[in-house]
Amino acid sequence: MSATVTVVVRTRNRPAMLTRALGSIGSQTFTDYEVVIVNDAGDEAEVASVVDAQDAELRAKIQVVTNAVSKGREAALDCGLQASHNRYYAVHDDDDSWHPEFLARTVAYLDEHPDAGGVATRCEIIRERVRADGTCTEIEREVLSTDMYGLSLVDMMVENYTPPISQLIRREVADRVGHWDGSLQTQADWDFNLRLLADSPVGFIDEGPLAFWHHRDTLDPSLGNSIVTDAYLHTWDNLHIRDRYLRAMLATEDPSSPHLGQALLTAEYYRRTREELLRVDSGMHSSLNLVHVNLLNTMKALHQEVHELREEVAALRQELEDKPTLGESLRSAATAPTRAARRLFKRG
Repeated sequence: MSATVTVVVRTRNRPAMLTRALGSIGSQTFTDYEVVIVNDAGDEAEVASVVDAQDAELRAKIQVVTNAVSKGREAALDCGLQASHNRYYAVHDDDDSWHPEFLARTVAYLDEHPDAGGVATRCEIIRERVRADGTCTEIEREVLSTDMYGLSLVDMMVENYTPPISQLIRREVADRVGHWDGSLQTQADWDFNLRLLADSPVGFIDEGPLAFWHHRDTLDPSLGNSIVTDAYLHTWDNLHIRDRYLRAMLATEDPSSPHLGQALLTAEYYRRTREELLRVDSGMHSSLNLVHVNLLNTMKALHQEVHELREEVAALRQELEDKPTLGESLRSAATAPTRAARRLFKRG
């Protein structure tokens, strides 16, 4: 099978999500592609059932690679790339999706920019809730990295802000810089992006989102996203990658030569400084919020006191209106001793 694009789909025991992913791929307006599903030690019958349910045109484009023993999600990509050698490739995991124009726009870009090692599109995060049957309900959407207007090695050294679902890669460049590192448990896409950007420019289609990165509100590792279920691994693998490049730099014969490791070390210091500034900023906001709450409570109490005083004044006014002779009574009480004395004199 030969086509312009290889679409690698990594999956394991998630038939509902795989069905959605194949629907996303099948809806592409660009149709010169083949699909390699890497079933990483999952239920073969489930995968076959999902594939058989697709229309004939899409089924003809699909081949399934099954790992008898799980190789892990990062190594699974290379299993798919070994089965296909087309000009471009994309990673469409079973839990993500594309706009119907994704392949058309990204293929056109790489065709028009032969110097680019890849291209990425604007991406939207879709937060969703998993139902009991494995299907998902959308909760909300948020465009990812709205302050970014392209891909640069400088920004990528700080953190990975381009998920695989939003990229189309030129295969010959990936072969040259090396594919994903299957020894990593996470962050292999970031490590690859570093090497890709160190070798070649990567384009960016700065329009509405053409890729959709789905996040689920579950800690179940079989259904959730690794950035949530394996957050600690993301942190550790990030440092492991930085350490590896730094060691490579230190092992060079000419320590003064520029190297990715030194740049990554600087970027990590920047990242930690930024996190600390964010933490301090968050603390200041929390303190200001507390002051704000205290002021609101004080104002509320003052308003209540004013309200009570107004009620007391109103009650006194009403009492005066209900007793118009109150002043006369007071005067009468004041003159009572004089009248009593007069009566006594008369009796005498």
